[in-house]
Order: sequence, then structure tokens, then C-alpha cells
Amino acid sequence: MTKSHTRKRRDIYQEVTDKMVKLIEKGVSPWRCNWSKYGAAKNYATGHFYTGINAILMNLTEHPIPFFMSFKQAQKLGGKIKKGAKAEIVCFYKTLYKDENGNFYGRQKAIALAEMGVELETIPMLKHYNVFNVQDIEGIEIETPQVQLKQHEKIEACESIINGFSNPPEFICENADEAYYSVKRDKLNMPQMGQFKTAEAYYLTLFHELVHSTGHPKRLNRDGLGQKFGNTKYSKEELIAEMGASFLSAQTGIDIEDLTENSAAYLKGWLSALKGDKKLIFKAAAEAQKAVDLITGTQRHYQD
Repeated sequence: MTKSHTRKRRDIYQEVTDKMVKLIEKGVSPWRCNWSKYGAAKNYATGHFYTGINAILMNLTEHPIPFFMSFKQAQKLGGKIKKGAKAEIVCFYKTLYKDENGNFYGRQKAIALAEMGVELETIPMLKHYNVFNVQDIEGIEIETPQVQLKQHEKIEACESIINGFSNPPEFICENADEAYYSVKRDKLNMPQMGQFKTAEAYYLTLFHELVHSTGHPKRLNRDGLGQKFGNTKYSKEELIAEMGASFLSAQTGIDIEDLTENSAAYLKGWLSALKGDKKLIFKAAAEAQKAVDLITGTQRHYQD
């Protein structure tokens, strides 16, 4: 009698969520990454900077240089992967299309059917592929630029982001003890910069509140604003703001290594929400990227 072997399907949603949960349980806020001096994580072969959940994952590895390539990309450049090297996963969505009879189609066929008036259900499928850090690749001379940013350059970059937001809330300083965004008034309150220990801490806090403001009904219309502390919608909105702030920090070159971590109460709330919904981190990362793109005026084309 022949035994049949069924290969267990990997649950990428759960793997990523478990990774985040472990970090939070250690008191680490993973979206406030210690972005390395080499900048945000990217694919070395294409120069593409990772976005969304991949921006978080690739900056959470143990490698000091956040540059990665796939096996085929390294091979094409004449390199090879070192023996025993550990791969990292890059996540992406592939869209499938299903008709009323349960038949599945690829994108091109789906377009043709849609033009013929056939109604199709869109089903996003989470996929992944492996990449390796450049330090685990032999045979290729890797250029690692030393990024030495002066303080005024970092501030200029931050101001450029803030001033470039085409539809911002009103900036006010009527409460010197709190940083907050009021969705009802569409106003963003910040203490004076001189009250913060560093300019970087000021801008990171401002970025957090600015991402919140993108959820206003006249912008991206997210339903987490104004929710009570501790519920799932509130936790998701805080995740969006934290990750969005870290994306903007990486983009502007802010050094956030010594910035204060989030409070234990916030971490506890996020931990509970993550454990209850393994897809939450993916949803929040996608919303954070949309918020950042709105602030920076980036027109992004999302491929299937």
C-alpha cells in the first residue's frame, strides 16, 4: 500500500503575524524600525524600495545592509548564494478572477471576458518569493553607499514632505502638552519643536498625526478615527499611523534609533488585535502605504 504525502500549505499571513507578535511581546515596536545608515530596504538588482508590509519585513532582518536579491537575480549578475544562507520572504498579491460557474481566469482572459459583459469575482491571493541579503551572495561586488546626512538636511527633507501635502489639515499649537489630530475639526495639534529632545522625535510624532489626518472623510475616509481606545478599529488605525510614520521617516532619512518606544498600553492593545486577526498587519500596512502616497503625492501602479 502506497502512502500518500500531502504537503502542508504555508500560511504566510500567520507567519508574518507571529513574527510581529514575538517582537511586540519582547517590548519591540516593529514599525518604528532602526532604519540603518544605508537607508530603507530595497531590491539591489532592480533598485526598487520595498513598500507596505515588505518595508517592515525587510527592515526587521538581522542584516545591517537592507539590500536583497532573489536567487535568479544573483545568478544573472554572476553571483551565487552562500551555503547555509537564510532566505527572507517578500509578499505580494496575485489577483484571480472567477465566473459564476466557479471557473478561474488570468488577468488577460479576465479583461477579454469583462469586455464581453461577463461578470467576474475578483479574488486577491497572497503569494511570496524568497530573497537573500547581499552579504550572503558571493561573486558580486556590492556597492554600499555611506549615507551621511546632516541634521539640517534631514529637517529640510521632512519639511518638504509636510509642505508638499496638497490637502493637509490645519496645523495648530493650542495645546502645548499633547500631539493629536482632531477628525471633527480637521486640525492637527503639535507642541513646539523645542519641547522635544530632538528634531527627529518631533518630525516622527508629526508624521504619525499627519498619517491619521489622511483618514478624514474628505481624504481616504478610514473608519478607525475617533474610535475608543482598545477596540480593533482603534488598534488598526494606530498601526496605520505608526507604520506610515516609519515609512516617512525612512524616506526622509530620520535616525530614529533612540526615539522613545510606544507605551505598554498601546503595545498590549495592538498585540491583542494582531492575535485576533492574522491579516490585520497586512491590511494596516496597505492602508499605511496609501496614506503615505497621498501625503507625498505618489501615483503608484499596483500590479496583480
